[in-house]
Parts: sequence; structure tokens; C-alpha cells
Amino acid sequence: MSPTVAVVDDDTEMLDLLALVLGKSGYEVKTFPTPGRFFDALAKGRPDVCVLDMHLPGMDGRDVIRVLRANAGTKTLPIVAISAVARSTADVVQGFELGADEYMAKPVDLDLLVARIAVLLRRAPNGTSAAAETVRYADVVIYPDEHRVTVGGKDVALTHLELKLLLYFLKNPNRVLTRGLMLEKVWGTGPDLSTRTVDKHVETLRKKLPAFGTRVETVIRVGYLFRP
Repeated sequence: MSPTVAVVDDDTEMLDLLALVLGKSGYEVKTFPTPGRFFDALAKGRPDVCVLDMHLPGMDGRDVIRVLRANAGTKTLPIVAISAVARSTADVVQGFELGADEYMAKPVDLDLLVARIAVLLRRAPNGTSAAAETVRYADVVIYPDEHRVTVGGKDVALTHLELKLLLYFLKNPNRVLTRGLMLEKVWGTGPDLSTRTVDKHVETLRKKLPAFGTRVETVIRVGYLFRP
């Protein structure tokens, strides 16, 4: 059975183009001109990937992401955000913060889109993510599937990117991580982001998780090193 890709965009020409390209690439494509129709369809079944425009009638794409990430049935749904307007570094960072797995500017590089969808599907076989194991460090406990972090048993609010960054550090102890590598592995591919973006998120993570933050060393002009 072919993986299903839902495309949500109010541009009918874009819907037709993506339906054609993704269909030829072996996907079953379902198109929706409004968020309302997309949400109605979710009641009947979840797609394997969602390609979502950030500017939609009636409901902004960012709000759509918030709803998807807050719902247990779509919390892990791979989302590719696309936009012809919101293309600045701040826009891209915000998209990732909200929970987008990819962020691409219009006009979309169609070959790259197909490749990125394939990567997202490999990360989540058959469109569903395998249950992620609980991760512990000192009194910090991370529940990836619930997008929840506790310190000493108390919840600490982390953004989507902060949680990914925390997990990346914990999985790569005693290794110098360059800012470029962190952008690639944590933020993913997409429009180029300033390495200052990494610094800001590390700084925030240090403030929210002081015990962890004291173990993250700054390697001048290179990146960071986590020493457990």
C-alpha cells in the first residue's frame, strides 16, 4: 500500500502540481484547499506525511501545526511546512519551534521535496513512529513520545527544538559538536540558518535545565561539548 501524503494549500495550481509530482513518485496524494477540510479528513484516517502551506484561509498554518502537535493521534505526524511569504530565518526557526519537521520556501524544489518526504517516511516506518524510550540524565527525565521533560519530577516546558537539541546532546556525550552539524542534525535541511540560532537555543536550554547546562561547554569558534 502506497504511503499517503496530505497536501494543504489554498493555491489550486500548487495542489494540482504536487498531486501530479508526488503521485508519479508512488504516493497516494490527498489535497485540501482549507484547514477545515483537512481536519474533517483526519477524523477518517491519518496520512503518513502532511505538506502544509503556512498561509491558509481561516486558519494560519502555524495554528494548524499547533493543533496537530497537541492531538495524540497526530503528535508524531511528519510535517513539511512550505511558504512563499514567511521565508526569513525567524520564520523558519518559528516553524521548527512549533513542530514542523521540514521547512521549504516556495517555489518548492520538487526533487528535494520528494527526497525529504522519503527521509521522513524512513524515520517513521509505515507512517507511525516507533515508541521512543524514556531518556534519563541525573534528575532530568525525557519522554520523547509525550514531548515532556521533568526535572526532579516536575514538568519543564521545552519547545520542540529545545527537546530535540537536548536529546542530541545526550546521545553525543564527550564529542565536539560543530554548530553546522547541529543545524543539520537538529534543525534539518532547509533555508540556511545563522549559527547564532544554535547559540540562542543552547543558552535557553542552559537556563531551563541548569544542572544539565553546566555540563555543556562552549568550544570557542567551533561549537559545544557535553560532558556527562
